[in-house]
Amino acid sequence: MVKVLLYLFLCACFIFFSKTIFAENGKTMPYQTSHAKLVTSIKNIDTAAEVLKHSTKICSCQILVLQTSYRRQKNFALFAERTNKKSFASDISFAKKVIEREKRHMQSLFYDKLEVVGSVSDATDCKSMFRRLKTKNKSLYLYDILDADIRR
Repeated sequence: MVKVLLYLFLCACFIFFSKTIFAENGKTMPYQTSHAKLVTSIKNIDTAAEVLKHSTKICSCQILVLQTSYRRQKNFALFAERTNKKSFASDISFAKKVIEREKRHMQSLFYDKLEVVGSVSDATDCKSMFRRLKTKNKSLYLYDILDADIRR
């Protein structure tokens, strides 16, 4: 029984991967792409990578101590990330405003007291900043990365 099933499986694979059955217009397989399409898709990928290199992200972070009536939680990082559009100072101040707004919501809905332990701002994306901060402080937790580019 096992040999019969193996034989049927091998026959089906042979028929499926046969070049003569799927050949059309001189191509060996229908899913092959032409060289020109491949080159244009590679060029599109390169231009997208260059756009990402030139758009600098700005990240602002606050390290918080969160306290409820029965529990105190330390070392929570709240990030806000913004694409560099105008000047560095105005983008940082806008990211800090987004963080302050989120802290007000957190305090009104979830926590009794919020205390800022530290604050960091840099011209980098927030994921790499979190990794860098996490290597310095192993007990750091990520609360959220806010998108400051969204109009609120």
